[in-house]
Amino acid sequence: MPHKITRRRFNKGLLGLVGAAGLTGVWMPPRHALAQSGAAVKKQYKGPHVIIIRYGGGVRRRETVDPQYSWSPYMMKVLAKKGFLYSNMELAQLEDSPTSHAQGTINILTGRYRAYHDLRRKGFGEVLEPTSPTLFEYFRQQYDIPVHQALIINSENRLEDETINFARQSMDQHMYGVEYRSEFLSYNKFKLYKIREQLKEGNLSDKEAEEAQKEIEKIKNKMMGAHLNIDRYPDEIEKFWAKWRAFYGDSGLQNPRGDRLTTELSLWALRELRPKLMMINYQDVDYVHWGIKSQYTRGIAIIDRGIREIVEEVERDEEYRDNTVFAIVPDCGRDSNPLLRIPYQHHFNTRSSHEIFAMFYGTGIQKNMQTNKVVDQSSMAATIGTIMGVKTPQASGHVLEDIFI
Repeated sequence: MPHKITRRRFNKGLLGLVGAAGLTGVWMPPRHALAQSGAAVKKQYKGPHVIIIRYGGGVRRRETVDPQYSWSPYMMKVLAKKGFLYSNMELAQLEDSPTSHAQGTINILTGRYRAYHDLRRKGFGEVLEPTSPTLFEYFRQQYDIPVHQALIINSENRLEDETINFARQSMDQHMYGVEYRSEFLSYNKFKLYKIREQLKEGNLSDKEAEEAQKEIEKIKNKMMGAHLNIDRYPDEIEKFWAKWRAFYGDSGLQNPRGDRLTTELSLWALRELRPKLMMINYQDVDYVHWGIKSQYTRGIAIIDRGIREIVEEVERDEEYRDNTVFAIVPDCGRDSNPLLRIPYQHHFNTRSSHEIFAMFYGTGIQKNMQTNKVVDQSSMAATIGTIMGVKTPQASGHVLEDIFI
């Protein structure tokens, strides 16, 4: 049976555990979470499935959850009536904690601000890796979940984010780490698979083979390839990419691109890999950095259509229908600066770049509810952990208990 959390069950477990802890004031997960996550024997996970949608690239509330100006009609006119919307979620104003994509993604997955390390250390750009366990590590450490069912679908335009799949410098490294990582699906991972297969097939000319090797090194360097093994992916991922290649070919001209590709990969993953926990990292709105305003709003519309396709796919699927929870949250907000030609960047640390939202929809979640109560993005990890019955001991945020029926 699907695992549902009611408000009564949540409060009962919470009060009992706080009392047992001597009223220390430290949040503990509900009783069912402890019961289902024994360290000795990993249990089979029965649900609910969880799909985290990073409404990515940085978005303002105005163009997303403001009914008068929203470019996300499906989310606001259809999904909001079925779920619970926090219209006043924020990112904390902290020193040395910029509002950007990797930072927000790591906060969502770990429940901790600044829980990352920059692999590059110098030069342009950042390649961040978590220093606290991610939701995927907590999940796979406590339940018997194969890596192909713990997935991050990544945008082809954020190659540097593909180091955010496990904590490499965690204080609990002996408990978490690479053994409990998530698996990335992205067009860049497909390109590595495709090139490897082309070299193996031996049909490339010497010049083409040389260019193929250069492309491999380019991708690996961007991803800080010391952590990347392309010789072989897990078996189910190998089969996935073989089917994708057979259908779309090698040119990249037949398959969608940008965030439409992110949606397509997500749909394929649902059908072929049957993930228990999946995060979808959208990113197209960030094209606005190139200076064209319409790229921002068009990117929002593309994400909205993607959300609709994924929700409809879930609702058609007997295994996922009535046993899935969606958690939709941006990585960061965007600036509101009328003096700039492009008023919505996200690197200036203005108030609106810290202003985001969160929406929950699915099994055990209240319907047609909205609140403007101020909540923090760091609460996402603890809340999603509670939905799955997973302990998240290093997450610092509070559980958003309002969402539960």
